[in-house]
Amino acid sequence: MAKGRPNSKRYKYPLPIHPIDDLPQLYPHNPISWIYWTYCYVKKVNALERKIKVELTGKKYVHILVKDNNDMLYLWENGFFGTGQFSRSEPTWLNRATNRLLPNDEDKKNQVALEKVTQIRRSQRAEFKKEREKMEAQLLELRKQGCTAEEEQEFIEKERETLRELRSKELLLSSIDNELKFRYEDNELFDDMGNIIQLESLELLPVEAIFLTFALPVLEIETDHLFRRLAGDPKNVNYKDIYGLIKKYVAYHHYRSHGWCVRSGIKFGCDYILYQRGPPFHHAEFCVMVLDSEEKHDYTWFSSIARVVGGVKKTFVLCYIERLISEQDILKLWRNGQYHKVFSSFKTSEIIYKRWISGKNRD
Repeated sequence: MAKGRPNSKRYKYPLPIHPIDDLPQLYPHNPISWIYWTYCYVKKVNALERKIKVELTGKKYVHILVKDNNDMLYLWENGFFGTGQFSRSEPTWLNRATNRLLPNDEDKKNQVALEKVTQIRRSQRAEFKKEREKMEAQLLELRKQGCTAEEEQEFIEKERETLRELRSKELLLSSIDNELKFRYEDNELFDDMGNIIQLESLELLPVEAIFLTFALPVLEIETDHLFRRLAGDPKNVNYKDIYGLIKKYVAYHHYRSHGWCVRSGIKFGCDYILYQRGPPFHHAEFCVMVLDSEEKHDYTWFSSIARVVGGVKKTFVLCYIERLISEQDILKLWRNGQYHKVFSSFKTSEIIYKRWISGKNRD
């Protein structure tokens, strides 16, 4: 995780293609200013200098990998695309390995990975709970001994003060233990120059790869080739082979086009989770389940997912995808490579699902 760069600057742009925001100041009353501004606008290009190279591996289950360090960082900082294979989300394995094996590296010693921050915070919460249980046991023993009301109140005040100090203790990143922990197998992580080899790749979801190829010219791969790898030969596929991919991408494109940061929601039992800006800024607000407009489930199916979503304090959204033309027409468009017409042949509708709790919703 970068040190010294505010999140507002590091994650300034929501997409890899940036708007033209360095135009000269325009003076409306000056014709020359209009001419110069128009000239700069026409000459400016916001396309990438080079497209990002990806590797597609696997046959039945295709893995879409970005292996260049700069490309991985660029995709993460400009839209939070992909997931590090050895990390929670942002690809931080190289930084963590450097901190562990080369703690004297001036460029890395002050960088702290999110995984390490989470580990320390969990340890602090466990310490707080342990201390609270200990003091509650002492209070119960004091009551059994027949203490007076004044003694009990004095103990409670002492307990509150102690717990308040534990709760207010801040996470000091500088106190994180980065001592050298070298294992025998770590010898294989170094190259001939003594540098750590990057083993981690950024893996993109199929819908992310489609978005960065079909919607934005970011990835160095042809759209036809990508769809061929994900769905098979267009001449031999049937509607059921491609509908699942189409359904997921239509929903993904819908939310991305409305400015949401869309991430995989598999951890919460749904298809996507939506962030207003991104993971470094706040928690996701919505969990989205993508369904066919004619898809039906019983109450227990909805209730089980809604319970998980409610437990993490998020809003459960049912996103229904409705087909506007026949299956034969969609299949024909797909085989002709007219993907923009395929995706525009569906529309989305949303319903917010809330759990009914008898203790809270009686009125």
